[in-house]
Amino acid sequence: HDETFAARFHTTGTPRPVSAAVALALHRTTLEALTNVRRHADARSVEIELDFSDDRRVRLHVRDDGKGAVDTSGGFGLLGIRERAEQLKGLMNYETAPGQGFRLFLELPA
Repeated sequence: HDETFAARFHTTGTPRPVSAAVALALHRTTLEALTNVRRHADARSVEIELDFSDDRRVRLHVRDDGKGAVDTSGGFGLLGIRERAEQLKGLMNYETAPGQGFRLFLELPA
């Protein structure tokens, strides 16, 4: 079981400062997502995108090409990510299926 994968990061739109709380939520969510990729995904690559194209929101997308998951109730830190997002008046969603990788979406007020 190889835990090595390539990670690519890019931004869309013009990067701008965000509040400390939003920056911390983006940072923690990205770390949690990368930890999940390392522990669970068996992925070869992960793509992280920080999207500033909406003046009022900042969006984070994390996508991997791993094995996906049937059941995410065993943790993955997803509940904590969702609670943090909701506290900041944002939202979190994810999509996964066996063989389809894992896609995490976080949107927060900027």
